[in-house]
Amino acid sequence: MWAGSPIRPRLMRRRRALLELGTLGGTGLSLPTLLRARENTAEGPGGANSLDRAFGHAKRCILVFLNGGPSHIDTWDMKRNAPLEVRGELKPIATNVPGIPVCELLPQLARHVDRIKIVRSVTHSCTVHTSGVYTMLTGVQHATPTVDQTQALPGNHPHLGAIYSKWRGWKDHLPPFVCLPTLFRAPPVTGIWPGQNAGFLGRRYDPLVVQGDKQTAQFELPDATLANGLSPDRLNSRRSLVRRLDTRFGKGDQRQLADFDGYSQQAIDLLHSTGLRAAIDLDREPAAVRERYGRHLFGQGLLVARRLVEAGLPLVTVYWIDPTPAGEGGGEFDSHGRIYYHMRQRLLPPLDRGLSALVADLAERRLLDDTLLVVMSEFGRTPRINAQAGRDHWPFAQIVLLAGAGVTGGTTYGATDDIGAYPTCDPVPPEDLAQTVLHLLGVPPDFTLTDNLGRPLPASHGVAVNGLCG
Repeated sequence: MWAGSPIRPRLMRRRRALLELGTLGGTGLSLPTLLRARENTAEGPGGANSLDRAFGHAKRCILVFLNGGPSHIDTWDMKRNAPLEVRGELKPIATNVPGIPVCELLPQLARHVDRIKIVRSVTHSCTVHTSGVYTMLTGVQHATPTVDQTQALPGNHPHLGAIYSKWRGWKDHLPPFVCLPTLFRAPPVTGIWPGQNAGFLGRRYDPLVVQGDKQTAQFELPDATLANGLSPDRLNSRRSLVRRLDTRFGKGDQRQLADFDGYSQQAIDLLHSTGLRAAIDLDREPAAVRERYGRHLFGQGLLVARRLVEAGLPLVTVYWIDPTPAGEGGGEFDSHGRIYYHMRQRLLPPLDRGLSALVADLAERRLLDDTLLVVMSEFGRTPRINAQAGRDHWPFAQIVLLAGAGVTGGTTYGATDDIGAYPTCDPVPPEDLAQTVLHLLGVPPDFTLTDNLGRPLPASHGVAVNGLCG
């Protein structure tokens, strides 16, 4: 399938260009510098220097991850002129931007398209959920794109939030990287899926998980988060004891020591942080605002995310959790069968309500000016409907939504062919999307990480995309 893609020659030319740039190292110019200069001279919205102007524009970021793979053809890239087995049952409706229709089940979001950039050409080759999640959340192509990874491993590349956490650090007793309402886990994986944590950076850069309850749509920190009920004085005593025992640990244990020391300091910070606990207390919000988002776990999670970034937490990941009460259905966006039943009954209405409320709320509070909103998943769905009236996994084309932080709304970037199978222009691989997000957050393009074997590795292998930054 991929071999026949019309975009493959373009990607091959891009790889050759990167290799050519790599041979110039002897001139004193680093590869990231050359790549950045090259992008700055490319045509795109905002002119030649839009990348420079966009660097660090985002002071905070909300990343919404729609687990399971929504159908791009049934939402944001509808093919009105395709055969019925491609275009499906749903009809497009007009939005507040002429010429950009969306699915009829997204009427509230249709009123906010002027604030959203629709990226239609995100593409990779990971056909299973675990490798797709890893690739999209880290910006690094998974080593086994068609085989499930059974659990997150210490050597995995870190989530974008963990990279940002490493670069920024804790400030004002607040963690830089939070996720909610849980870390995603499902068979066949025995633990959390790869790509959601800090990987080789070590556990101290893992996200702080704000737990959500599906039945009540309430949120709380894990029991005695990081501190196990200890006071700051007792935590400090334990840290001193660990330092005194430092010489008894072998070299291979130093990372664990550093993680413990980092954890205990974070625990002290959290014990002092009243702002974090206040931010997740939704009883402080007017009832009308809570209703606006929807009284389900996903909608209330988006509201918590807004409250968290407003309180000063810079990066929050919200994972989609099916808002359907127990016994009324299950699964995420992974609709291999009866896709239109699931989209009508449990998927698109809560997505439409919650996400539209978040966009409007951020704009009304003037947070959208310097808050980056990213909506993504692991992949899209197959162009043709299968025999079970569903669509299967399709990583070769998917939609990502961007808003805020100087991103030009009311626009599209990239395009797919007549059946939504492959990009026909401006392909965006996950590594370039990741570097674009890091660029907007102000992380330098040459930022380097050290893996668990002590080797230096680039935080991102991609190039910031000019057309996505303005």
